Amino acid sequence: VRLGLPSGMEMFLNVAAFNLFLMMFQSYGVVEAASTAIVFNWDMLSFIPMIGLNVALISLVGRFVGERDMTRLRGVVVAGFVIGLLYSSLLAVIFVLFSGPLVTLFVADPLLQLGHSTEPSIVPLASFMMVGLATYVMADATVLIAGGILRGAGDTRWLMWASVAAHWVMLVMQYLVIKVFELGPRVSWVTFVLMVLSIAALYLWRLKGPTWRTPEAFQRVMDEH
Repeated sequence: VRLGLPSGMEMFLNVAAFNLFLMMFQSYGVVEAASTAIVFNWDMLSFIPMIGLNVALISLVGRFVGERDMTRLRGVVVAGFVIGLLYSSLLAVIFVLFSGPLVTLFVADPLLQLGHSTEPSIVPLASFMMVGLATYVMADATVLIAGGILRGAGDTRWLMWASVAAHWVMLVMQYLVIKVFELGPRVSWVTFVLMVLSIAALYLWRLKGPTWRTPEAFQRVMDEH
């Protein structure tokens, strides 16, 4: 309970904050809602494999913490970052170079694809958001990799407090941007991208620090068993 409950609460509150952000962003209109759906469909191409890597890191880090094998633990950390960042950087390049074609794959109306439809085209906004996706995709991978390492080492309480606080600060900022100051969807999207980058920096700061990997911290984790 002491190790697992913080992880469950973190996931629940983070998903709630993210879904509330999506609802606010989609309140801009149909074009914005469609653009969001397209971009996050491509986001899944990165996010879902990184979830798998996250789970693998939790398992392996927990194993080597239990064995007190710091050499293999460091090897797992390095391998996790190499795999995750190589994969996400490749996707980032693809998202930048082919943002237009990737968006129009989801547009059924040929006139809308060519920009000749009487309806406002989703292509310009969605293409702009694809560049934002390329900007934060490596940061998202960093969050999942670092989070897997810290969670496997038993640092679940810090993760809960830090991650939940960051996500709800993001939600408050989005409320101000969208509902209070009534700024445009591009401003909201840039704000979202900057928040993802900030969360990645926060996780790296924790990972680089000594707090989670001291013998005393590892012993507290083992005592939970």
